[in-house]
Amino acid sequence: MARAKTERTLITRLEEEEITEIHCGYRHFKLSLKRGIIEEGHKCQGLTDFDEGVITLERSNNHETVRETLLHELVHVVLEVSGLGDDEDGKPTHVNNEELTTRVSRGLLLLMNLNPELFSILNERQETEPS
Repeated sequence: MARAKTERTLITRLEEEEITEIHCGYRHFKLSLKRGIIEEGHKCQGLTDFDEGVITLERSNNHETVRETLLHELVHVVLEVSGLGDDEDGKPTHVNNEELTTRVSRGLLLLMNLNPELFSILNERQETEPS
């Protein structure tokens, strides 16, 4: 009799490794996994709350969607840390392509160096294993 296979998603891996926060240089962000995230009346896949220091991910998504969403939220952090958030008037900061690329790549390296376990999991392909 063949054994059924269960998927080991990114959410499963984060829970297995007990990754509950992400070190972002200037602070630690709590990692929250929830169902039914609503922002401004719309369903969303993830959120970063800079005031509260929380990155929230939709736990019902598949492996690849969670992977993309987590990286998306981490880029929000990188841009903020790099001085590329909104200015005091709420207007976006403008820089050229080379400056943006340098800031984002350095910010990602910062996060990768501070969170090697997280990025190891983030880089895994989705696995299935016998149940």
